Order: sequence, then C-alpha cells, then structure tokens
Amino acid sequence: MTVAVVTGASSGIGAAVARHLADRGLTVLGVARRAAELNKVGTDIPGSFEPVVADLTTDAGMASVSAAVAGRPVTALVHSAGIDHVREIASTTRAELDALWNINISAPILLTRALLDDLADGAGVVFIGSTAAARGIDRHAAYGASKAALHGLTVNLAVDLAPRVRVNCVSPGGTRTPMSAAYIAAYQQGVEPERVERELGIELGRMLLGGLSEPKDVALTVGHVALDAAAMTGTVIYVDGGFTAR
Repeated sequence: MTVAVVTGASSGIGAAVARHLADRGLTVLGVARRAAELNKVGTDIPGSFEPVVADLTTDAGMASVSAAVAGRPVTALVHSAGIDHVREIASTTRAELDALWNINISAPILLTRALLDDLADGAGVVFIGSTAAARGIDRHAAYGASKAALHGLTVNLAVDLAPRVRVNCVSPGGTRTPMSAAYIAAYQQGVEPERVERELGIELGRMLLGGLSEPKDVALTVGHVALDAAAMTGTVIYVDGGFTAR
C-alpha cells in the first residue's frame, strides 16, 4: 500500500492537502507538532489518515516520520509546514532567522533526505513556496528569502532525483488560513493605520481574481502536481489569483 506524507497537516493548506490526497485514495501520514489539532483533522478523514506528531526541526522528529512510514512506498511527499515572519530587517534577530531557516528550509531538505529510499518510482515531491519569493512585500525580506531558497531547492533537487522522482513547488499567494490571519494581525501591529491601509490596498490590487484563495484551491493543484503531472519536474507553479501576473 502506498502512502502520502504531508507536513503541516494540522491546519490550513496542509490539512486541505491531506484531505484531498485521502479523497484520491491514499493513506495520508499527516505530520505536525500540535497533537490536538492534528487529531481533529484526522476525524474528518476516517480510515485514511495516520497522525504523526513530530517536530521536524529535530532528529527525533525526522526519525518519527521514518518510523511511521515503516517501509511503505511514498507516492507523494508534500512539505507544507512553515512559518511566516513580518518584521523590518533592521529589527530581525538571528534567532528569528534561524527559526525561519530551520522550519522553512532545513526541515524540507532533511525530511526528503530521510525518506529518499522510501519514495516510490514516479513519486512527486512538492514544496509549498510563496509569492513572497517572487514579488516584494513590505516587511517580508527574511521570509521571502526563505521561500526563494525553496524555489532554488526545487530546480536543483529535480536534477538530482531525476528520472525516478519528480520535484516541484506550488507557491500560493494570499490564502484564507490561520497563518494568514496571524500574518494580518502581525502586519498591523505597531504600524500607523494609514500605512497598513495603503500597503494592503496595493497587495489586494495585485489579485486579479479579487481576493484570497481557499486552502482547497491550493490542495487541488498540489494533488495534480504530486500525482498526475508525470511530465512536470523542476517547476514552480503559482496559485495566487493572478498576484504575480501584475
């Protein structure tokens, strides 16, 4: 029996991807640090979801995921776990940079490495990037850099793993998730209301389809890229309502 591994599966895009892949007939190993939220997602996916509580910034967390796979072929590996960071570069600390790098970059690299021998022939590895890697967003330099690194990882790892495994990146724009809600709150904190209104107005004006996407919209694309797009590798796909087109 083949399985899918989805990190960040306790909420937002990761949870939507887990549900979608389960609907596609896969047993989904949902990985996250928050047990209660992860188990709640699992109740919506009876019989097709195996929660794996793990901190992917630790060796023990990596070992937990490998143990949960238990030698079963992995058809899809989706790296959805990530954190945002809204701060002027002048006040960004080394600790904040380390946290961004550990979760947004190191964890996907090291988990892919840990599961290399388990990836099925033709498997799809999918990283979740961001439009912040391609378009400038206020107070997002560190976060955008971490997501841009994922784009670079995608094209280079695609070369390393071809032709047996495909590697792609799906980069959402504004998506209606708990992380987006926290981002908007952080975006407004300590900033003049006029500036917030101006900056958010610019961002919304870039969205050709009129607003935030839903997690399920991103999940549909992730499922296609991971399972169906047999001729696609080394590609970054934007699901952003036209944000990067303007």
